[in-house]
Amino acid sequence: MPLYEYLTVPAPRKGEKIRGIKTSEGRIAQAMQSVLNEKGAEGWEYIRADLLPMEERSGLTSKAVTYHTVLVFRRERDATAVATAATTEQAAVQPRKSPVADRNTPPPSVPFPSHAEKGAGANARRLSPDVADEIAEDRES
Repeated sequence: MPLYEYLTVPAPRKGEKIRGIKTSEGRIAQAMQSVLNEKGAEGWEYIRADLLPMEERSGLTSKAVTYHTVLVFRRERDATAVATAATTEQAAVQPRKSPVADRNTPPPSVPFPSHAEKGAGANARRLSPDVADEIAEDRES
């Protein structure tokens, strides 16, 4: 059974201006033809156009449903690409071990002091004897 990969692209909303095409239907058909031919040259097979609802914000508190048309394409995946993708997916699925989550892993050997020293804030509050005397004199006056 063949495996496929899929591609969706937004359908054109504006027509292409081409010499000789004057109607809006003709212009949108030309835009659609351009997209189909471009994706076909890349190996994509056109399947269908889908109209999908999307809930969007309308104002501060209300929501409105708008509809968007997307074009759906598919192409058969290579056997080598399938094997590579399967290997990549398996590697992505395997959980990574975090040293924090693994309780059996010893803590890293980082040189930390054995006890916490007082910070710079405590040392900054100490006053030299001269400054302390000046403050005391100012308070007395």
